[in-house]
Amino acid sequence: MNKKIIITSLALATLSAGLIFSSCKKKEVVDSDTDAAADHTQVETHSNDIVNIGEQASYGATTTYKLVHAEENIYSTCATITVAALNNTDNDTLTINFGTGCAGLDGRTRSGILQYIYTAGLNYRDSGNVINVSSSNYVVDGNAVNISSKTIKNLGHITNGDLTWSITASMSITKSNGKTIQWTTNKTKVLLSGERPNNQPIDWAHAQIAVYGSASGTSANGESFTASVAQSAWLVRNFNCNGYRKYFVAGELDFTPGTKPTRYINFGTGACDNMAAITISGHVYNVVLH
Repeated sequence: MNKKIIITSLALATLSAGLIFSSCKKKEVVDSDTDAAADHTQVETHSNDIVNIGEQASYGATTTYKLVHAEENIYSTCATITVAALNNTDNDTLTINFGTGCAGLDGRTRSGILQYIYTAGLNYRDSGNVINVSSSNYVVDGNAVNISSKTIKNLGHITNGDLTWSITASMSITKSNGKTIQWTTNKTKVLLSGERPNNQPIDWAHAQIAVYGSASGTSANGESFTASVAQSAWLVRNFNCNGYRKYFVAGELDFTPGTKPTRYINFGTGACDNMAAITISGHVYNVVLH
């Protein structure tokens, strides 16, 4: 039986968890707990933001400047970025200071500091570059984001000739209610299109990326969870999709909260839309992403 419902939440927060549905024969409660999925999505979102913020900031000048970039045009112009020891032969440090409160065009307010140490060059696109990220009193919308470790490695053109990164991270978030989410991930990111010749900046406005890998952790309520995306079913984001740029348009994510059934979330085969389908225990539900 197929049903269509409206999902209004960040990325996969409620997609990856069960919802309350009515069966054709009688009312039935099916896996209504969304907490673990929401917590996973919250950390995943902050982790991706940290990668994007560092990539964005690396395109600036070699002195202190403001954070402005055309990829998403959502991050704050009030953050101060400082580049130290710009030299391709040794480690470089890029520091982003959001001060005591810096509102971004994405609607988020950040404070504190993110620091990126680059081992080769100062660009996310530079093959062979390894970037180690740390945080100091970094807070997003009242949630304290702590990076225990986060490493971004540019692996070069190893995936069908496309530029590829590996991203590993161990992070935690202390929510405004005092509860903590623990989370680790090991994923691969592939630039399917948008690379420019002669080492020019990536053309993000016309890019496509694919992501696959795994994550695990413990929700704020103490429930363990796992999430995985196979390379054969990697998630695709297409920046050519205009109004649908923020959604995955292809691929499948498998999410398992505790001992509950795995949720299989399918984003389609590439059409620019905000549709997905979630399968729980053989039941398929069509969803609209918001």
